[in-house]
Amino acid sequence: MMFDYIVFGIIDNAVMILGAMTGYEVEKYLPKQLQKGLGAVFGAGIGNAVSDFLGGAGSGSWDLAFGTALGCLIGLVFIPMFVYIGKLRKLYKRNI
Repeated sequence: MMFDYIVFGIIDNAVMILGAMTGYEVEKYLPKQLQKGLGAVFGAGIGNAVSDFLGGAGSGSWDLAFGTALGCLIGLVFIPMFVYIGKLRKLYKRNI
């Protein structure tokens, strides 16, 4: 039984890492002003959503699959907010 969970963990992380690497590669083709290192972050988030969807679908629960994937994708909305807060912190530290 534990072997199944180990295999699931390997596949789960592989999909997320593939998403991160894809986001990193796609970012290279964006205009310079958009190349901020966030491609890998968004790619990992999308990869995580896909991986969680596949996990839910594999369990036979479409509600679990779509609900979890949607929750992961909604979470991506907060990334720009975290970047903005990081910029504010840097600005605040410079002014101290």
